[in-house]
Amino acid sequence: MANIDLHPVSQPPVAGSSPVGAKAPLGEPAKNGLADPAFGRLLTEMLSATNDLQIQADQQSRALLSGESRNVHETMIALEKANISFRFLNQVRNKAIEAYREITRMQM
Repeated sequence: MANIDLHPVSQPPVAGSSPVGAKAPLGEPAKNGLADPAFGRLLTEMLSATNDLQIQADQQSRALLSGESRNVHETMIALEKANISFRFLNQVRNKAIEAYREITRMQM
């Protein structure tokens, strides 16, 4: 059976309190003026995972073509996982660009 990590749900902050390490609410910039680094880490992890899936699919298809492997099903599954991951990452990129363009069009 798989291990499942359960994290406790934190209580909402009391008005006027600011716990250490608390993030700025949505719509408000962080106190240091920088964007939340978690989003950048998320994008980096997504890009790395997509790249890993692409490499794995490439290795499996090369093994299938060279005759080292005869497992067509696993190769096709690896290729489809890589394809879906790439298409998802591409849509995230498109939405981020669309949001950036929308922000630049806003009047101040």
